[in-house]
Amino acid sequence: MESIVPSMEDERLANMLHALGNPMRVAIIRYVTHNPGCICNDLVVRFDRAQATVSQHLATLRQANVLVAERDGQATCYRINPEEIQWLHSYLDHITAAADSKHTP
Repeated sequence: MESIVPSMEDERLANMLHALGNPMRVAIIRYVTHNPGCICNDLVVRFDRAQATVSQHLATLRQANVLVAERDGQATCYRINPEEIQWLHSYLDHITAAADSKHTP
């Protein structure tokens, strides 16, 4: 039996799904989608969470490349990484198409 080794795409997907596997991080993504360029303090106020907590969530989302951080003076502004979201969409479409083709008589 041939062993299966996770591919780079598998690792990428796992990292992204881990980042999106927390309701607070999903809410942050939703907020940043509608408020590109927001800063950490915007999220702290909006979500009524400690700055350290929000920063940890932002770091996880950045590490998964879901968010992009850009410096603006002393502030760090956040926006969605559309290329990464598009990649996720395409990857899931590919999985769905493969699954559908297995069930089509």
